[in-house]
Amino acid sequence: MGYKYFVEAGRVAFINYGEDYGKQVTIVDIADENRVLVQSESFPRTILPLKRLSMTRMKIDLARGARTGTLLKASKKADLSAKWASTPFAKKLAKKETRANLTDLQRFQVMINRKRKAAAIKKTVKAISKKKEPPKSPVALTEHLDAAND
Repeated sequence: MGYKYFVEAGRVAFINYGEDYGKQVTIVDIADENRVLVQSESFPRTILPLKRLSMTRMKIDLARGARTGTLLKASKKADLSAKWASTPFAKKLAKKETRANLTDLQRFQVMINRKRKAAAIKKTVKAISKKKEPPKSPVALTEHLDAAND
């Protein structure tokens, strides 16, 4: 199977290594076979090696070597920030940042809730296995757990 996302002007990528990990950038120009010129609203125009970039399926209409103003207009027109926020990787980064900023009490509450959920699942599985019934669908199991917690 061939490549899906080609290195081209207008291709949206994110930085996968270093202090700028997770930042979304757009490829503006190709320097050589290993390096590209990237820029975004929150990232200065810079040449980065391709090994530090992961391509996404998003692409905006952009000419090779476009100026900063052209890039900003194109990204606003394509609603790039909203599309980026809806990607699984951006959600993962937001979740990681949220967890990193939890207080001690909040971490404790997360632990307690996780233990309660595990105990409820264990109790339900035990009850189902004692009845020797065929396992319910995952949706029915979730509904049963929600009813047990209320």
